[in-house]
Amino acid sequence: MGKFLLPFIEGRISNERFSPTSIFVSAFIMAILLSIQITLLYLLGLIGLILIFGTIARTRWKVVLSLAARFEVVILFWIILLPFFYGTTILLIFPVPWGQLVAYQEGLNLGLIIGVRIFGIVTLFLAALSHISLVEFIGALKTLRIPASVLGSLLIMFRYIPLFLEERNSMQEAQQLRGFHRGTRKEQIKSLGFLVGSIIDRALDRSVIVYESMTLRGFGHGMFIVGVGPRRSDIFLFLGLFLLIIILFQQQILEVFVG
Repeated sequence: MGKFLLPFIEGRISNERFSPTSIFVSAFIMAILLSIQITLLYLLGLIGLILIFGTIARTRWKVVLSLAARFEVVILFWIILLPFFYGTTILLIFPVPWGQLVAYQEGLNLGLIIGVRIFGIVTLFLAALSHISLVEFIGALKTLRIPASVLGSLLIMFRYIPLFLEERNSMQEAQQLRGFHRGTRKEQIKSLGFLVGSIIDRALDRSVIVYESMTLRGFGHGMFIVGVGPRRSDIFLFLGLFLLIIILFQQQILEVFVG
């Protein structure tokens, strides 16, 4: 299946313990738990649990964390900018030509919480998807009654966008090896536009050929991916999540039953 935007397990042994649907749903529930935490210590604790159980499940952390690191710009955006726009407790003052730039403690705390949330949620979903294949992922979404048009779009995006980017990089490398001169900004944009247009044109021609050949083989009469049903072992996964929710919200639960 080649390269994908996400770390699917194509070409490797698929997960046999839990169904892809339960993995995706449990990751979604865990993401909700991460998103509602307002204490940095709790967030770090949940991320620690994700790392521990992911290691036990033999998650390919090298691949997962390298993909998660691509979101570092978004994370640093919140951590660096929020201290200057939110808060009342002055942390630092930076002299600038037009006055003073003030950093606030509350803004730094909020930026850290949002940044850690983003990192935890991204890492969580990437780790979950690293245990299923693309077909299993689409099958899980089909089980959750996601429209077929959305599933088809996801298949195209996850499969052909990486191929498109790979082909563009190959053509740019070929141009450089042939002594391509960058020239002015206008010439660079014109050259890149011609390059991308040529790739899209060839991709459309190939898609027509593939569509015709698949139609001749009997495909094209409905969605060929079927839903993925639950497994008996899924109960242990959701039981663990249930216990985690009780631990996180034990104080609120006690207040409801006692007071």
